[in-house]
Formats: sequence, structure tokens, C-alpha cells
Amino acid sequence: MIAPIALGQLHLLDIVLRFQHQYPLIDLSWQLQDDNIRFAEVGCDCWVKIGPVPDESLIVEPLGQVERMVVAAPSFTQSKPKTPKALEKLPFVTLAPFEGGRIPLTNSQGNHGVITPSARMSTNSITALRKATLTGLGAAVMPRWFIEEDLTQQRLVDLLPQWRAPTLTVYVASLPGRHRPRRLKTFLDVLKTEVPLIPGIE
Repeated sequence: MIAPIALGQLHLLDIVLRFQHQYPLIDLSWQLQDDNIRFAEVGCDCWVKIGPVPDESLIVEPLGQVERMVVAAPSFTQSKPKTPKALEKLPFVTLAPFEGGRIPLTNSQGNHGVITPSARMSTNSITALRKATLTGLGAAVMPRWFIEEDLTQQRLVDLLPQWRAPTLTVYVASLPGRHRPRRLKTFLDVLKTEVPLIPGIE
């Protein structure tokens, strides 16, 4: 199995360990990688990925939707911005490839807005994104599953509680049915049941 680094370390590993305790005769190779892979070359049974899977030869199934919000350290602003336009005036830390120069936002009433903030830092590491945000370098769009504890402990605050960045889909990709052993089907069933239970994934 190949899975995203942060999601794999924080949440998916617990699912995998429970699975292996439940099915002690099934061996599992657990690899973490954020980059796209060539499925046939790697030789894995399944690939969990956040965002689109660029391989039409695979069976790709959604596991859940990732809630994303704009957050910052409590000390970053003296008062919370009340509108996306006010948010746009703040410096940001951005995550590639999901955030570019334009960040769409939608509120609970279905209204849409787009902000084009200046990025003080851009990174392809969600761990670096979180650390930079915690130090007060800027605001950032982050998934709830990654920062749930930071929000609870008030190390990060939700700057616009009524507004959300576009959700991202968590997918699992595998080979077509004739290549799918029973152990894989059992594991996929577990993922489909347990991934939506992760806080911040629906």
C-alpha cells in the first residue's frame, strides 16, 4: 500500500494496524509518498491519494471529502477578518500543488468568493506549512484532519468560520477486478468504512 505521508502517519496507519491485528495472516508493505506514482512499475495493490489520480487504467474510488479552512496562529492578527476581502490583505503560506495565486472560498449560504493573497512562503510539505503557520508567518489553508488538535488547543484559529476552501477528495486506486485478490477487497472495505470516520473527512 502507498499512502500520503501526513495522512498516512497521523490516521491511516492506525487503520492499517487494526487491520493487521484482525487479519494476522495478511502481510502488508506500508509505503508513504506524496508524489504521483506509476502504479504498474511500483507493483502495489492500492494507492491512497488526496486529489485526482492521473491513471485511467485503475479503478479509482472515493473514500471521503477533506474539509479545508483558513487558519492562523492566534497572535497573527489582532482581530479576525470578517470577509474574504479582509482576509486577502494578510500574508499567506501556501501549499503546492493545491493552492496557487487564487484561493476560492464558499460560505455556508452557498456564496462564492476568490482571494488572491500574497504568499510569503510556498511549500509542497504540509508539515512545513503547519509549522510556518504556527510560528505566525502567515495564514494558510489547511485540512481539518491535520490540525484538529491545534484547533482544540487554540494553537491555531479558524479565521473565517463561515467560509471554506474547496474540499479535496481522498481516493483509493487499485487494479481492475481480475487482478484484485480477496485480501485486497477486504482491506478496501475497511478503508471505505473507517476513512470517513477521521475528523475533518466526510
